Amino acid sequence: MFEFTETIEGKAAILKISGIMVDPDALTLNEKVKELMERQIRHIVLEMSAIRLMNSCFGLGVIAGCWASVSRAGGKMTIANPSSKVLQLLKITRLDEILEVAESVEDALSGDRS
Repeated sequence: MFEFTETIEGKAAILKISGIMVDPDALTLNEKVKELMERQIRHIVLEMSAIRLMNSCFGLGVIAGCWASVSRAGGKMTIANPSSKVLQLLKITRLDEILEVAESVEDALSGDRS
């Protein structure tokens, strides 16, 4: 099961994501990011420590779609505290060289890169 919770901190939204990102349920994340952009939230932090499984289509594809939506709106997206499975996929696909990855939500909000 895929789920996320939202916390607003200033002009940033922290989306704590948990479960598995392997089916169309993960597309709800892209819808949420678009909604946040419409609400003028310009920094999206995806806290991904609780992701147990992620594939390239509904995992990486959704994350790339979110990043594109945020970038088009002039915003910033950071992946914070990725699980080892997420980090491994990011490194294999070299998305860790494109996406901002932070060790913690605090680092993401301060702009520190890992």
